[in-house]
Amino acid sequence: MQVVDNTAAESGRTGTGGTVVGAAVQEQPPNWVQLSAVTSPPLTPPHLININQAALYRFDRDTPGSGRSACNGQCAVKWPPVTIKEGGNVYLAGVDQKQVGAIRRQDGTVQITVGGMPLYRYADDTAPGDLNGQGVDGTWFAAGPTGEKVQQ
Repeated sequence: MQVVDNTAAESGRTGTGGTVVGAAVQEQPPNWVQLSAVTSPPLTPPHLININQAALYRFDRDTPGSGRSACNGQCAVKWPPVTIKEGGNVYLAGVDQKQVGAIRRQDGTVQITVGGMPLYRYADDTAPGDLNGQGVDGTWFAAGPTGEKVQQ
């Protein structure tokens, strides 16, 4: 995985890199992913989105820097991990490239981390800008630009 300290558009990329939204199954890890820090209601602190404007989440049961995800199996169906093809590029907007890393999941795929925290989408976020996963079960929260838990 290569971390590029500019946006996909600034690097001449168009499209989505192969990323999906909502409950769509990620058949293959995308060739590239863009992480952008934005502010959008109801959250006032910045939180992360992908190129499709899907909110990205962190799971309180994950341990920062552990190199593992606590969300596998059925959990990963509801909370799809943000994965990338080996050797793919991660483009950034408002995220420090030193905060971005990756782990190898139980299924062998590469999952992107920020601040050591694995990133996920939420299957019930079906439209750009949805934040339906915010606060679910008191353990899922929008991820901030350093992997922190974002709350109002």
